[in-house]
Amino acid sequence: MHTPDNAVAVIGVAVRVPGAADPDTFWADVVRGHVALPGELPDGTLGVGGIDRVDRFDAELFGMSPTQAAVTDPQQRIITEVAWQALEDAGVDTERDPGRVGVFLGCGDSGYRHRYVDADPVLVRAAGRQQISLGNDKDYLATSLAFRLGLTGPALTVQTACSTSLVAVHVALRSLLTYECDLAIAGGVTVQLPPGAGYTYQEGDVLSPDGRCRPFTRGSRGTVPASGAGVVVLRRAEEAGRGARAVLLGSAVNNDGADRMSLVAPSPRGQAAVLEEALAVAGRKPADIGFIETHGTATELGDQVELAALAQAYGDTAEPCALGAVKAGIGHTDTAAGVVGLIKAVLAVQHGVIPPVPAQPGDGPDAPLGADRFHLPRQAMPWPGGRTRYAAVSSFGLGGTNAHVILAEPAVAAGPPEPPAGPPGRGPAVLSAASPDALERTTARLAAAVREGTRPVNDVLGTLWHGRRRLPYRWACPIEAADEASARAALADALESASAQAKAVPEPTVAVLLPGQGVALAGTGRGLLAADEGFAREWADTRALVRACGGPDLEGCWTWPDDDPRWLRTDVVQPLLFSVELALLHGLRRHGVTPSVLLGHSVGELVAATWAGVFSEADGARAVVERGRLMSCAPAGVMAAVLTGEDTARELAAGLAVDVCAVNAPDTVVLGGAAEHMAEVERRCAAARVKVRRLATAHAFHSPSMAEAAEAFTEVVGDLSLHAPRELVLSNLTGAPLDAAQATDPAYWGRQLHTTVRFAEGVRVLLDAAPHVVLEAGPGRTFASQLRRVTRGAEHRPVIAELLGDGKRDEATVHLAALGAAWTAGCATDDLVAPPAAPARMPGYAFADTRHWPAANPDGTPAQGAASEGAPPQGAAAPGVPETVPARSGQEKPGADDATDGPETRSLLAALWQESFGGPAIRPQDNFFELGGTSLQAAQLISVVNDQLLVEVRLQDLYEHSTFDDFAARVAEILGERDDAELLELLAEIEGQGAEEEGQA
Repeated sequence: MHTPDNAVAVIGVAVRVPGAADPDTFWADVVRGHVALPGELPDGTLGVGGIDRVDRFDAELFGMSPTQAAVTDPQQRIITEVAWQALEDAGVDTERDPGRVGVFLGCGDSGYRHRYVDADPVLVRAAGRQQISLGNDKDYLATSLAFRLGLTGPALTVQTACSTSLVAVHVALRSLLTYECDLAIAGGVTVQLPPGAGYTYQEGDVLSPDGRCRPFTRGSRGTVPASGAGVVVLRRAEEAGRGARAVLLGSAVNNDGADRMSLVAPSPRGQAAVLEEALAVAGRKPADIGFIETHGTATELGDQVELAALAQAYGDTAEPCALGAVKAGIGHTDTAAGVVGLIKAVLAVQHGVIPPVPAQPGDGPDAPLGADRFHLPRQAMPWPGGRTRYAAVSSFGLGGTNAHVILAEPAVAAGPPEPPAGPPGRGPAVLSAASPDALERTTARLAAAVREGTRPVNDVLGTLWHGRRRLPYRWACPIEAADEASARAALADALESASAQAKAVPEPTVAVLLPGQGVALAGTGRGLLAADEGFAREWADTRALVRACGGPDLEGCWTWPDDDPRWLRTDVVQPLLFSVELALLHGLRRHGVTPSVLLGHSVGELVAATWAGVFSEADGARAVVERGRLMSCAPAGVMAAVLTGEDTARELAAGLAVDVCAVNAPDTVVLGGAAEHMAEVERRCAAARVKVRRLATAHAFHSPSMAEAAEAFTEVVGDLSLHAPRELVLSNLTGAPLDAAQATDPAYWGRQLHTTVRFAEGVRVLLDAAPHVVLEAGPGRTFASQLRRVTRGAEHRPVIAELLGDGKRDEATVHLAALGAAWTAGCATDDLVAPPAAPARMPGYAFADTRHWPAANPDGTPAQGAASEGAPPQGAAAPGVPETVPARSGQEKPGADDATDGPETRSLLAALWQESFGGPAIRPQDNFFELGGTSLQAAQLISVVNDQLLVEVRLQDLYEHSTFDDFAARVAEILGERDDAELLELLAEIEGQGAEEEGQA
């Protein structure tokens, strides 16, 4: 099928209807003809179709306080979650999608505010009328979702009764085709309250007399009300790629006008006109359409009028056409009915199955359908072969607004593409959530789906990376396997053991450790070269810098054998370290990781200085090449790491021509000197049971034996252009930040060559800066391991990782693990995983199962306790705040005899803050705005405080004293300035006036 220029793709769907809370379950129910309506209830009433999570909501995910969630209509809450699920189904993270996203939604009239919220005076007082209006008025349905998800396209609430959600889809199509937006969220929601309640049939009603909905059967007498929600995500077809489930070819909307008996009566001419117009817009003929999802309410008049309109618009052809009616299985979801019918039709053309209309006990014979081509399938059947799958959907609103949409299978099949080239499963698996518990729930669901699934693992990894919102609590794990089955098992295993590794921050501080000579180098870079083309280019460039200034030819150094004598040549090893470490820093920048603190060891400090702009890259290479050459001409010597403190190390070397070359850690000191003296040190260490390890060097660096090299190197640096560092570089001489005077002084770089490296002091300063991420950018993992030991049990523990590792694990896997770890801390890493060939549809975010409801239960009966789970009972003091007397119930006002001593006032304020937010107990250090408080909420809180304490606290007082402790102190200060005598006189005057008025009456 050729997709016309004005086609729009359905790239994501989500539903919550009776019996199903996801598209797969919904489609399975539809195909097997399942009826999810309860029928007659034990109390003799007739059941209404119900859905999950009417009183549940993930307030934390969407940035709402428990109190705010409790006063918000369940319809607004449900459509927020369902829209999130639809975006996940589409594989779209709207924060990173480049286009504008429009919102087109409608809802029913649940009566939640009047039935529940207004009946809870404490909740009303805590939230305020304006916040309650924002959470309940239909005007704010679309705009609240746009705010919650950060969407900047048009946000329109559409209301046309039963046709609302299909009209919303029509408006969304127009917005996309006129480029008002680039992605559209369209749908609707209805919640029948109270949940679980039934209805009583009355003669002549549009509701069914037996709780069953039987469209297009003889004797059908009514519909069944139901709760439901549905959302589709739409994108212009030419931009949808392989992600399309179906394409919408055209739509039309009209109104019946006055051509009917009454406002609520349907018109066959009006309905036929909208069907014909949609066909014309789509450029299709009636014979093309093989399936029509009807409005199908099962009311006698409604069915007759709809069949007459269908016969007029579609009946004059011989090609068979099946009629569908989703209401038979789930009831009439009112404002959501149109989009639910559309989702059913989308799944039908996607899967190539014509779904049945469920047969139910008590059905009469099928009614005459108005045209020979129409039939009601009672079993699922394959779409006739040889025909493009075209379908249509109708939705007719009480009041006369009619909508019709034409759709088809996508031009590019939405099924699994050919497996991508390259190794399967290479890349980090990532997940994030609003809380650690949510992350564990989500990974558990995903693990089972991955283990049982069939989508290529690369598509799964790509969808998780590109198609899910990035939230604070994060997990990442590199996946590497030789074949698809192994990759799938590795991913499932990793997910089953996943937990939050870090809480991301918006701009994490990244520190980088750059090792010096003495680490094992054989094979360095081999694995990463093979896996990362970017690193291969970057390392080639830095090796070329070395070669250009007369340095060694490092080509193929990753293949040199372990016993190659070049590994002991300082004039080779130092330029090699420079080249690989500088290339790794370039790779970090390419991936969006920006180091702001650099600590290099010996030659590593020159790499750090080069990256920070002290040297240009060419000058940095020249300095390192000359440094290595000069040091290699120094007298031969031996270096060894002694695992003890500096004082003990000096005692072990007492009387020998041995120097402290480096203090790498409080318990690791490097000694250096002539071979015979160092042999004696080793003998003494063995006698003292002190561990010692020789380093792979041919000289005693950072010792007096380097004095001649240092003098010559000072002259070399004097010929270079030096600058103040752009980033924080920690000095080897002091451990403190390298200042401009040191960085631009050639003598500093000479001293750095032959005096003790104070690396341990640098580590201490680095940790005092509290970086969020520390990466070892070079061969080995010595310094990363050291930091892990130092920070074990510390209050602040950064994410610590190595970019290459020590050769015991695959370098590419280690590198991916490090970049994934940086991502968990909040680094804006990008391009770690290729986009999927098509979105992998899999279980999405596991919403919190938290109840948010006012003091009346969902069934309307009074409830004890707070508005939301986790909040203290009404009238109880908020725990966690120092107090000496219980807080007031919140209904009382202080009178003339009330004391306003500090503890009582503080207790009352704690209770009022608790009412305002709900949820966890208020703590003294809690900040009103960091808790999520808004200006509207602040104004309401100030109003309540003033009303309760008879004071004049200003809104500015809360802005300037936003922690609970500071605010309580400010209120106490204002109370201390109040003239209680004048207040008592005023109260007496008011009471006297009231008595006079009562006497006159």
